Amino acid sequence: MFIYMFHFGLLFPWLQALLGVLALFFWLTLPRPALFWSGFFTGLFWFWWIGLSFRYYDLAWMIPFVTVAVALTYGLIFWAIGLLSHPAARALALGTLEWLHPMGFDWFRPALMFTGSIFGDSLWQLWLILALLALFLIVKRRWRWLMPVAMLCALHFPHHTAQKDLPVKLVQTNLDQRDKWDPRYLNLIIQSNLASIKEAEREGYKAVILPESAFPLYLNTEIDLLERIISMSEEIDIVTGALYEENGKSYNSTYFFHDGDLKVMHKVVLVPFGEEVPLPSWIGKWINEIFFGGASDYETAKEPSDFQMAGVTWRNAICYEATTDRLYEGEPEYMAAISNNAWFLPSIEPDLQRLILQMQANRHGTTIYHSTNGPVTDIIRPR
Repeated sequence: MFIYMFHFGLLFPWLQALLGVLALFFWLTLPRPALFWSGFFTGLFWFWWIGLSFRYYDLAWMIPFVTVAVALTYGLIFWAIGLLSHPAARALALGTLEWLHPMGFDWFRPALMFTGSIFGDSLWQLWLILALLALFLIVKRRWRWLMPVAMLCALHFPHHTAQKDLPVKLVQTNLDQRDKWDPRYLNLIIQSNLASIKEAEREGYKAVILPESAFPLYLNTEIDLLERIISMSEEIDIVTGALYEENGKSYNSTYFFHDGDLKVMHKVVLVPFGEEVPLPSWIGKWINEIFFGGASDYETAKEPSDFQMAGVTWRNAICYEATTDRLYEGEPEYMAAISNNAWFLPSIEPDLQRLILQMQANRHGTTIYHSTNGPVTDIIRPR
């Protein structure tokens, strides 16, 4: 419910908190068969959009199979939790779900149910609510009714200092995924991006951030275009997404142009089954050959990259990796996140991503400047 409430703009913090507590309560009490179906439909309504990207590989027939497979995965996870009959044991299992990443995918986080509610979305607040619910079920005396009252200790209170507004413009594009990579539209896309950069300069911004793969090509091989953007960076800092090719290997990268210089930062965490197959290499090669036309997995950088822009230090993040814990190592104060959400439109995926980014901003005190192709381009401040 919390995802769909956010999607439709129904922001009721008390109701969201109540629904989250009820969900945890039922997960602690449901019998095993019912818990399986609860996990199945939770996975379905949380992740039904994952298969939509297969449309662009001419594999639309796979969408229902992917959808059911994901739902079954979470059904089996909850069925396994159902093997634990004691409320305390179930609470412990539910509290550790955040570290369970099927196929490397970590967007199922129970604490998200409280992002934007009256409760906080830190792990300790989730664990506190689970512990109090478990005590409520274990204790049979009247004082167990103090447990719901004690949940007030999990209320969210803003604890981050306000960060200054920076002269950085976010560019939002709305390109259909098929058009984005159609050579017939390439020149139009390039000219639109260059116009957005000039507009930001005219408006007095010191920097501009364009979305992931805003330039749908291997930008490092397009020397004339590269030199033109480098020249433009003498007037305004430019952050943009594009591909990078080196020694026959491909990278999903961020290009940072500053004062006539260029820094290229590669993605660290790849999308499972989107940019890499998270299986042994011989299986991954077979899957790429059968389903993805023989394409190879993208290469990655070993560590997250930082850069200086508008007088502060920024952490670079590209789409999916901006939601992962690894990109928040060292508690970065600012993050430049770029995304291409057109793979999954129309769906709730951009809203779920936005909620996870808000949770990470809250936990790490990071202000995220998020530029997207598709919704939702936004400055996400810790709350």
